[in-house]
Amino acid sequence: NWKGPAQSDSYYVEFKNGLGTKLTKFAWQFVWKYGGDMNGVGKYVTQAGIDIDTAYAYLSEHLDVEVKSLKPVNYGTSAAPIGGVDVQVSVSSHGLFEKTTKVCTMTVKGDGTSALGTCEHGTFGLSKPSNDLPAIDPSTVVEIGKEIYQAIEDNQPTLNTTIDWAGAVPKGVTEWTQLENWQGPAQSDTYYVEFKNGLGTKLTKFAWQFVWKYGGDMNGVGKYVTQAGIDIDTSYAYLSEHLDVEVKSLKPVNYGTSAAPVGGVDIQVSVSSHGLFEKTTKVCTMTVKGDGTSALGTCEH
Repeated sequence: NWKGPAQSDSYYVEFKNGLGTKLTKFAWQFVWKYGGDMNGVGKYVTQAGIDIDTAYAYLSEHLDVEVKSLKPVNYGTSAAPIGGVDVQVSVSSHGLFEKTTKVCTMTVKGDGTSALGTCEHGTFGLSKPSNDLPAIDPSTVVEIGKEIYQAIEDNQPTLNTTIDWAGAVPKGVTEWTQLENWQGPAQSDTYYVEFKNGLGTKLTKFAWQFVWKYGGDMNGVGKYVTQAGIDIDTSYAYLSEHLDVEVKSLKPVNYGTSAAPVGGVDIQVSVSSHGLFEKTTKVCTMTVKGDGTSALGTCEH
């Protein structure tokens, strides 16, 4: 003779930072089946728990939810028992801020009724930074990613764009995914370095574009850079020749202001050719910025 499931109103716990940015949110309803009896005696509860309505976490945050069942009680009489149990939901948020937990308890009963117990629900502010994380300074730009890597090694492409890149982000940020609103990738014009012998025969050639994602911000502040590097257009080496290409990231800089930072980083491409002739290297540098712009520096192409 089970009935239901019964469902409570919706409850939620939401955490925001001092700027009003939503960090985490969890919304749910308590649910349970009721009315089960033993040969016509009693009203009992089963499948008591929750249905999830909303679960959200900002990129830098971690949301954890634990559900416990507590205190099975007979809320009726010996002759007409009514079983009931407390269902307790604990919602925790942590990341850039110290871990905070809010708890909400509902008693659900075999007659289909319920009673809300102590319940911390609604919107809560987080202001105390986590002791486990470095303080974040949006005005100071630091580099993440790889500082140096080979794109071509002895004529063979070795570029892996999933790991071979650099970024310019706020001090204290360790992963570009802590920022949001990324745009791009942006792409530069094509540049090339070509080596020929005295007869005009092409020995080696390398052509590429500079690429980067831009516009990432920290809670609406700043414009930063990630996945800055190159895309290979052409790579050629005559049989007697050897082509090597090295990429470096240099000088992470704030090109904006303290209040409105714009991160940027220099990407330097070094193209070397050697074989029958002495090894020769040409270098080209591009500054890529968080507002999507770029500036060509010294470039032998």
